[in-house]
Amino acid sequence: MSDVAIEAVCWDWNGTLLDDAEICHSTMNEVLVRRGRAPIATLKDYRARFRFPIRAFYASVGIEADEFAEAADEYLGLLPQRMASARLHLDARSTVEGIAGRGIRQVLASATLPDALADQMRPHGLAGQFEDVLGIGDVYAASKDAVIARWVRNVAIPPGRILLIGDTNHDQEIAARLGARFVHFTGGHQRLDGTAQITALQELLELI
Repeated sequence: MSDVAIEAVCWDWNGTLLDDAEICHSTMNEVLVRRGRAPIATLKDYRARFRFPIRAFYASVGIEADEFAEAADEYLGLLPQRMASARLHLDARSTVEGIAGRGIRQVLASATLPDALADQMRPHGLAGQFEDVLGIGDVYAASKDAVIARWVRNVAIPPGRILLIGDTNHDQEIAARLGARFVHFTGGHQRLDGTAQITALQELLELI
């Protein structure tokens, strides 16, 4: 990472701080089986297929445009109860606290509706570490681009001093559009190549 100081960190939630990839994999498999499609065999295969826009991911597993909304509703109906068993990734809490201890501002953004995001975060007691928690308004689009861009405009921090930490191509693309820096966490939902990566969250404390 460059010598320019990081002034703010924008965290992704699902897959990055919250360890929910296996839960989402099994939930998607239930939707696929109900619809007569082959399940995604392994978590490794799930990570290889997962991508944004989310419609492209659904299409990659055999759910085409004419049934996307219905399948997505089915998936989202199954997910909340299962998410109650999700845990934070190892060192998630200590890493967030360590960054806060250095006086670096932190915000959290998720491609999840605000009420669902609050429900997911409540058991983990992390919300107070972030100056803002940003959810999306359109569950089918599942894009947090606009909410992060608005936050960047409001904080008046040069984008080059902002670090986005996420696990998907969506996070990477947002950082590129904003001119922010990006680090990919490999333990989440998607395999990415050709970008700065960490395999454990605590590695961030050495990077920034």
